[in-house]
Amino acid sequence: MLFEALRDSVRYPAVWVAAVSYAALDMVQLVLSLQGETFFSVRLMVIEYLLLPFLLAGAYGVLREQDSSLGLFGTEAIKNYFRVILPGLVIAFLAVVVLFLLLLPLSILGLGLTGDLVAGATLAIMIPVLFFSFLYDTAACFEGLGVFASLRRSFTLVLAHIWKIIVFILTILAVLLGLAFVLLVGWTTLLFEQLSPLASLPASELAAFGPSQLAAMIGTTGLVLSALFYGLYIVLSFVLVTTSKSRFFLSIADATPPEPQGVYDEKGRYYKY
Repeated sequence: MLFEALRDSVRYPAVWVAAVSYAALDMVQLVLSLQGETFFSVRLMVIEYLLLPFLLAGAYGVLREQDSSLGLFGTEAIKNYFRVILPGLVIAFLAVVVLFLLLLPLSILGLGLTGDLVAGATLAIMIPVLFFSFLYDTAACFEGLGVFASLRRSFTLVLAHIWKIIVFILTILAVLLGLAFVLLVGWTTLLFEQLSPLASLPASELAAFGPSQLAAMIGTTGLVLSALFYGLYIVLSFVLVTTSKSRFFLSIADATPPEPQGVYDEKGRYYKY
């Protein structure tokens, strides 16, 4: 699967264009965050979140049509933008509602809502939600499904191929963690001189060490290198995830055809569209 995804990444440069576009914004956002420019970095992060579904829709459209032209990329991105972003908003809204309903009784009973408790509850909700909605974006773009239809399709595919999904996710996570480790070693090696004072800092100072202090420590050259390493990771991750996820979706979607779309009349008879 990963080798086929690697081959797809070479055949369709438009996917790399999307990855570089997103990484460029993310690199600027990282530099602003390290420099303490919270006002601009937060707003840029919002723009990134709004742009990501556009880039994903375009990339999936290119992979579906097996055509890497930028014109097709733009057409698919516009056509499927809301099919990608709206289910994501629905998922986020439902997760917030469930979290609220979970924490409300604890608050009424007077139990302390500590940060660890809220974080644990959030994690307990988000893991299954993200797991069962893992394929909604590919379902939306490859099969042209609407908001709830794509979520239902993802849920159906995950249930039908649950072990394959788990193995795929763990494989992708392992590759991404390995890539992050390699890049982190390279980054640390190049900035060893600037980062060496960290080894002599006491634990209390390390605990209070923030992004702005790191930026001052590594200097302008270090910031540029950090942004480049981070951008490279984002580009490779974007390309790997989109190409491999597309391949994986097609492999299990063929084995589990979608339910025919239709309506029931007043006598309970079903008519396909």
